[in-house]
Amino acid sequence: MKKIIKFIAIPCVFLGFLSCEDEDKARISPYENELKGAFFRTVDAGGVINRTDIAGSTFSITGELIAENTADVANIELMVQFVDRTTDGDPDTNDDNSIDPVLVKTADITSFNTNDNGFPEANFNVAITEATTALGLDLDLIDGGDQFLFLVVINMTDGRKFEKKNSGDSVTGELFFSSPMTYTGSVVCILPTPPTGDWVIEMTDSYGDGWDGALITVSIDGTDTDYTAVDFGTNHTINVPNGTTSLTFTYTPGSFESEHSFIIKAPSTNIVSEQGPGPTAGEITLNLCNE
Repeated sequence: MKKIIKFIAIPCVFLGFLSCEDEDKARISPYENELKGAFFRTVDAGGVINRTDIAGSTFSITGELIAENTADVANIELMVQFVDRTTDGDPDTNDDNSIDPVLVKTADITSFNTNDNGFPEANFNVAITEATTALGLDLDLIDGGDQFLFLVVINMTDGRKFEKKNSGDSVTGELFFSSPMTYTGSVVCILPTPPTGDWVIEMTDSYGDGWDGALITVSIDGTDTDYTAVDFGTNHTINVPNGTTSLTFTYTPGSFESEHSFIIKAPSTNIVSEQGPGPTAGEITLNLCNE
């Protein structure tokens, strides 16, 4: 009986090798037939959009252009979109003041500077009043918790465009590429001292294997503590004692950023920050308008 089993097993293994080989051949396409694109790797991005000082608020993005041949890139456009997150959600009241993306900046490839990494680098510095003018947005309609989205569009000389909707997760979500193609600026209110009590960070990983190197650093009067997600959802409670004068939350990205999301709640239980999938790297702006 054992000999029969051996004779049957050997052909099965052999067929398995043939099957794998044929499958691999079917998946692989000639390299010369692959479309070659470009992406905009983040060097730095962020800015505080203060509802009480819109005129003094800015958002900036610095990135390096990665392309096989930069001569194939015509320019990079920066679009801005307004997301009204303070609507009551009732379609009958028609109080959603969101505005679709419009062009706010263009950088021609000839204006880029070569950075220390040897790549062309561009900086977009957008005054929020410049963004509201491009959008035709009434300043009175801006409230804490609303968002300005800044969308990068790479235009190639042959007419192709590369942006978030046609960039894969490996580009927009992984730490090496660090190219989300969309950056979020949240409208906040700045308070002279932070609310004291128990703050809560609710972390989510859509895949369920933790944050893959990403973390949030909480700094209380200069003392830093790191927090991360270890499964589908992880909650952390941070006590901010009376007398605290400085409180900051900073997001450090990891791999597979498209799986990461978080919510931060103040001691009042109000949600003061909500980002993801793919949170913005750097200091997290807190919406304290209702605190």
